[in-house]
Amino acid sequence: LCRDVRQRIQQRIAQVFGISSSAMYLTKPTFFSRMNSTGAKTTHDEYWHPHVDKVTYGSFDYTSLLYLSDYSKDFGGGRFVFMDADSNKTVEPRAGRVSFFTSGSENLHWVERVSWGTRFAITISFSCDPQHGIGDPRAT
Repeated sequence: LCRDVRQRIQQRIAQVFGISSSAMYLTKPTFFSRMNSTGAKTTHDEYWHPHVDKVTYGSFDYTSLLYLSDYSKDFGGGRFVFMDADSNKTVEPRAGRVSFFTSGSENLHWVERVSWGTRFAITISFSCDPQHGIGDPRAT
C-alpha cells in the first residue's frame, strides 16, 4: 500500500512539474504525523513556525502531504498555510487529500497550531539526487 501511494504521488508530481518520475527518489524523512494541542517536545515538533522544507531537511526537492483526517470534523486549527507576499494561501486538510509543492524558498509555509482533536497526515518527500534516495518502507 505504501509503495502504491508513493508511486501515484510521485507520478502526479512528475506530471505537474514536467519532470521524469524516474528522476525522483523517495528521501528521508518520510513520516507519519499526529498533531494535537499538547506542547512540543522538541523544536522539530514546533510545526507552527514558518519554514522551508529544503532548509529544514536538506534532501527535499518535492514535498507531499497525504491527509488522513478532516479539518473541523476531527480537529480544529491545523490548516496548512503557504506564506505569500500578496496573501497567504491556506489548505484545509481533508482525509484523502494530497497536497504537494516544491520544497524551496518559494514555498515558505507553516501549520496552524491544532486547538482540539488530532490531525493525522503522512509526509512523503522526494529528492532529485540519487544519493539522497531511500527504499520504500517495509513492514517488520
